[in-house]
Amino acid sequence: MITKELRILFSEQNPEQQAGIKNYFDSKGIKTYFCARDGREVLKEIERIAPQAVVLDVFLSSLDAIGVKRACENKSFSPKLFFAVGSCDNDKIANQLYGAGFDYYMLKPYAFEMVEDRIGELLGAAFGRKVQEHDLECRVSEILHTMGVPAHVKGYNFLRQSIIMAIKEPEIISLVTKRLYPDIAKLNGTTASRVERAIRHAIEIAWDRGNVEVMNDYFGYTINNMRGKPTNSEFIAMISDRMRLALKKEKLAL
Repeated sequence: MITKELRILFSEQNPEQQAGIKNYFDSKGIKTYFCARDGREVLKEIERIAPQAVVLDVFLSSLDAIGVKRACENKSFSPKLFFAVGSCDNDKIANQLYGAGFDYYMLKPYAFEMVEDRIGELLGAAFGRKVQEHDLECRVSEILHTMGVPAHVKGYNFLRQSIIMAIKEPEIISLVTKRLYPDIAKLNGTTASRVERAIRHAIEIAWDRGNVEVMNDYFGYTINNMRGKPTNSEFIAMISDRMRLALKKEKLAL
């Protein structure tokens, strides 16, 4: 059950980052709290404020993030959601965190909107957003997960945002470099070239390690076998077009 007042605890000490987090979440009616990057201090603050979600640095002094999670399991109260943040794009670290029960692993720098989205999806709350918008985000996320796009890589969020943009505005597919990448970059405080590279990396991982049957279902008859994986624009266009058609059918069925 979600309480009326959502509380999130961050192990963040940078004053500028704290101000940015507080300003963003205050506008959403969400309470934010901050503590030192020290595992034992985190545990004290969890007991004091009883947050529903915590966003912890992977490497904390005295007790790391996994140690904090395990300690909470033996206490009378434990946050519903555990997020970890780190600077290393490492599958081994991500797998250890997920194996320990963490709900999400994010790379720095991360967008505050992404934290809100993930918490909203996992707690089932849209935090003031339209239900339709939230449902669309969840459906795109489900498709990406099914395909094997790992949620912890930077390109995952960029890819999800790109697909949603293309669903709402199909013509943006013909303006990938001029409109799509720059728009995604602005939303996440990065550059268009980094967005393009991150999306390409996410697609490569899914294409090499993901669900072959699902990939063939989406791309088997459209991608030349000699060329291998689809381009960014082909990947985004195929998923967004298929989802747009499915949404139209659902509306006709109502």
